[in-house]
Amino acid sequence: MQGFGKSFQNDKPFPKNGNDEYALYPLSRNSIMNKKSLVGIVVGLMIATSAVYFVETSEELFEEQDMIKGPFFLAVAIAYIPVAYLMLSSKKTSSVPYVVAIAGTIGIMALYAVTRTDLAVALGMEAGSIGHLGIVSKVLQSGIVLGSVLTLFQMKTERKIAAKEARA
Repeated sequence: MQGFGKSFQNDKPFPKNGNDEYALYPLSRNSIMNKKSLVGIVVGLMIATSAVYFVETSEELFEEQDMIKGPFFLAVAIAYIPVAYLMLSSKKTSSVPYVVAIAGTIGIMALYAVTRTDLAVALGMEAGSIGHLGIVSKVLQSGIVLGSVLTLFQMKTERKIAAKEARA
């Protein structure tokens, strides 16, 4: 097991001066949080969020008999699965699944916020309450957005390092 502050590829500690590329790029190839780790975390969060939305679907369809929210939650639960698959199977440089995850998740979170405020009443809907599954899903979705953004930064950093190594 490596100690804190050491890279996985060698036993040298991370450089602390500003003259080394790994000090300039904290999410570099030698960093503790590489792209594979970030993708695994994001995919895990997406699967967990999908599971929460499947539970919410069953509550809305079978207990509440709501034929608007139920299918919406089902569509959201299903939509996370192919995006997670694309993250796992896409090329190293493809940023499309991460951008889709960020945009879609922020859109769902914004819709949730609108339906929980007085703006929902102005649009002719009933303002909903904030439930336990709503809180859990928003925490997971915040992790999806953060992890996807970090993965995009990691991909950009790896491209910069590869270009620098190609020039050398």
